[in-house]
Amino acid sequence: MVQGLVQAVRCLECGATRWAMFSGTLENLLDEPCELCGGQTVIERRRPGTGAARPFMERRDLEEHAQETV
Repeated sequence: MVQGLVQAVRCLECGATRWAMFSGTLENLLDEPCELCGGQTVIERRRPGTGAARPFMERRDLEEHAQETV
């Protein structure tokens, strides 16, 4: 397991994710069932900020575009 600043566990049943900043906390989260549904948890492979880049558009531009299409 790669050690980073934050680690997470994800429920295999409902997909809920819980984050931990300390390795001891991560181990506890893995030992416990999901708080929401009671399902099994596994280490989350995704990390915050690593998703696909979203196109940047100003909110005022979005509002102008919505008015033009109506």
